[in-house]
Amino acid sequence: MNVAFHVPTTLLAGLLGMVAMELAMWLITRSGWAQGNMIVALGSLFTRTRQNAFGVGLVAHTVAAVFFAELYLLGMLEFGLVGWPVSLFTGIGFGLLHGMVVTLTLVWIVADHHPLEEFQEAGLAVGVSHIAGHVAYGAVVGAVIGLSLR
Repeated sequence: MNVAFHVPTTLLAGLLGMVAMELAMWLITRSGWAQGNMIVALGSLFTRTRQNAFGVGLVAHTVAAVFFAELYLLGMLEFGLVGWPVSLFTGIGFGLLHGMVVTLTLVWIVADHHPLEEFQEAGLAVGVSHIAGHVAYGAVVGAVIGLSLR
Protein backbone atom coordinates (compact mmCIF):
# COMPACT_ATOMS: atom_id res chain seq x y z
CA MET A 1 0.00 0.00 0.00
CA ASN A 2 1.56 3.30 -1.14
CA VAL A 3 0.70 5.85 1.55
CA ALA A 4 2.21 8.73 -0.45
CA PHE A 5 -0.46 8.17 -3.11
CA HIS A 6 -3.11 9.12 -0.56
CA VAL A 7 -1.48 12.31 0.78
CA PRO A 8 -3.84 14.73 -1.04
CA THR A 9 -6.87 12.77 0.20
CA THR A 10 -5.51 12.68 3.75
CA LEU A 11 -4.75 16.41 3.76
CA LEU A 12 -8.16 17.35 2.38
CA ALA A 13 -10.02 14.92 4.65
CA GLY A 14 -8.13 16.03 7.76
CA LEU A 15 -8.51 19.75 7.12
CA LEU A 16 -12.20 19.59 6.17
CA GLY A 17 -12.85 17.23 9.07
CA MET A 18 -11.20 19.67 11.45
CA VAL A 19 -13.40 22.49 10.15
CA ALA A 20 -16.50 20.33 10.66
CA MET A 21 -15.38 19.44 14.18
CA GLU A 22 -14.73 23.04 15.14
CA LEU A 23 -18.07 24.10 13.65
CA ALA A 24 -19.97 21.44 15.59
CA MET A 25 -18.23 22.37 18.84
CA TRP A 26 -18.66 26.10 18.19
CA LEU A 27 -22.40 25.62 17.64
CA ILE A 28 -22.69 23.73 20.92
CA THR A 29 -20.71 26.43 22.73
CA ARG A 30 -22.74 29.18 21.08
CA SER A 31 -25.97 27.53 22.21
CA GLY A 32 -24.74 27.94 25.78
CA TRP A 33 -24.94 24.24 26.52
CA ALA A 34 -21.19 23.70 26.95
CA GLN A 35 -18.38 26.18 27.33
CA GLY A 36 -14.84 25.95 26.11
CA ASN A 37 -12.48 26.55 23.25
CA MET A 38 -10.73 23.34 22.31
CA ILE A 39 -7.98 25.05 20.31
CA VAL A 40 -7.04 27.37 23.19
CA ALA A 41 -7.33 24.50 25.68
CA LEU A 42 -5.01 22.35 23.57
CA GLY A 43 -2.55 25.15 22.92
CA SER A 44 -2.37 26.16 26.56
CA LEU A 45 -1.36 22.62 27.46
CA PHE A 46 1.87 23.46 25.63
CA THR A 47 2.23 27.16 26.44
CA ARG A 48 0.96 26.82 30.04
CA THR A 49 -0.73 30.21 29.53
CA ARG A 50 -3.38 31.80 27.30
CA GLN A 51 -0.67 33.82 25.53
CA ASN A 52 -0.01 32.26 22.10
CA ALA A 53 -2.28 29.33 23.03
CA PHE A 54 -4.57 29.80 20.03
CA GLY A 55 -1.74 29.68 17.47
CA VAL A 56 -0.02 26.73 19.11
CA GLY A 57 -3.34 24.93 19.54
CA LEU A 58 -4.30 25.53 15.91
CA VAL A 59 -1.02 24.05 14.66
CA ALA A 60 -1.28 21.06 17.02
CA HIS A 61 -4.92 20.46 16.11
CA THR A 62 -4.20 20.72 12.37
CA VAL A 63 -1.33 18.22 12.60
CA ALA A 64 -3.51 15.86 14.67
CA ALA A 65 -6.42 16.22 12.23
CA VAL A 66 -4.27 15.18 9.26
CA PHE A 67 -2.57 12.41 11.26
CA PHE A 68 -5.89 10.92 12.36
CA ALA A 69 -7.31 11.24 8.83
CA GLU A 70 -4.39 9.06 7.74
CA LEU A 71 -5.20 6.52 10.46
CA TYR A 72 -8.87 6.51 9.45
CA LEU A 73 -7.86 6.03 5.80
CA LEU A 74 -5.46 3.20 6.61
CA GLY A 75 -8.13 1.47 8.69
CA MET A 76 -10.70 1.85 5.93
CA LEU A 77 -8.28 0.53 3.32
CA GLU A 78 -7.29 -2.41 5.52
CA PHE A 79 -10.90 -3.50 5.95
CA GLY A 80 -12.10 -2.58 2.46
CA LEU A 81 -14.42 0.18 3.71
CA VAL A 82 -13.48 2.97 1.29
CA GLY A 83 -16.51 2.74 -1.01
CA TRP A 84 -19.30 5.29 -0.83
CA PRO A 85 -21.47 5.39 1.38
CA VAL A 86 -19.78 2.75 3.56
CA SER A 87 -16.87 5.14 4.09
CA LEU A 88 -19.24 7.78 5.50
CA PHE A 89 -20.71 5.40 8.06
CA THR A 90 -17.28 3.99 8.89
CA GLY A 91 -15.99 7.53 9.44
CA ILE A 92 -18.91 8.24 11.76
CA GLY A 93 -18.15 5.06 13.71
CA PHE A 94 -14.44 5.86 13.91
CA GLY A 95 -15.32 9.41 15.00
CA LEU A 96 -17.65 8.14 17.72
CA LEU A 97 -14.97 5.81 19.09
CA HIS A 98 -12.29 8.50 18.76
CA GLY A 99 -14.55 11.03 20.52
CA MET A 100 -15.27 8.65 23.38
CA VAL A 101 -11.56 8.02 23.96
CA VAL A 102 -10.77 11.75 23.83
CA THR A 103 -13.66 12.55 26.18
CA LEU A 104 -12.62 9.94 28.73
CA THR A 105 -9.02 11.17 28.58
CA LEU A 106 -10.17 14.76 28.90
CA VAL A 107 -12.47 14.13 31.85
CA TRP A 108 -10.19 11.72 33.73
CA ILE A 109 -6.73 13.12 33.08
CA VAL A 110 -6.40 16.41 31.21
CA ALA A 111 -8.90 18.55 33.13
CA ASP A 112 -7.36 17.68 36.49
CA HIS A 113 -3.91 18.77 35.35
CA HIS A 114 -4.73 21.60 32.94
CA PRO A 115 -2.65 24.73 33.62
CA LEU A 116 -5.60 27.11 33.09
CA GLU A 117 -8.37 27.13 35.64
CA GLU A 118 -11.06 27.69 33.00
CA PHE A 119 -10.32 24.25 31.51
CA GLN A 120 -10.10 22.31 34.76
CA GLU A 121 -13.81 21.44 34.72
CA ALA A 122 -14.87 18.92 32.09
CA GLY A 123 -18.38 17.72 32.79
CA LEU A 124 -20.98 15.91 30.74
CA ALA A 125 -21.71 18.84 28.42
CA VAL A 126 -18.03 19.24 27.50
CA GLY A 127 -17.74 15.49 26.91
CA VAL A 128 -20.81 15.41 24.68
CA SER A 129 -19.45 18.42 22.79
CA HIS A 130 -16.20 16.56 22.09
CA ILE A 131 -18.03 13.42 21.01
CA ALA A 132 -20.25 15.44 18.66
CA GLY A 133 -17.20 17.22 17.26
CA HIS A 134 -15.39 13.96 16.61
CA VAL A 135 -18.45 12.41 14.97
CA ALA A 136 -18.64 15.44 12.65
CA TYR A 137 -14.91 15.04 11.95
CA GLY A 138 -15.33 11.33 11.20
CA ALA A 139 -18.32 11.93 8.93
CA VAL A 140 -16.42 14.44 6.83
CA VAL A 141 -13.24 12.37 6.75
CA GLY A 142 -15.24 9.30 5.71
CA ALA A 143 -17.12 11.27 3.05
CA VAL A 144 -13.93 12.74 1.58
CA ILE A 145 -12.25 9.33 1.53
CA GLY A 146 -15.25 7.66 -0.08
CA LEU A 147 -15.65 10.33 -2.72
CA SER A 148 -11.91 10.65 -3.42
CA LEU A 149 -11.18 6.95 -3.83
CA ARG A 150 -14.13 6.05 -6.06
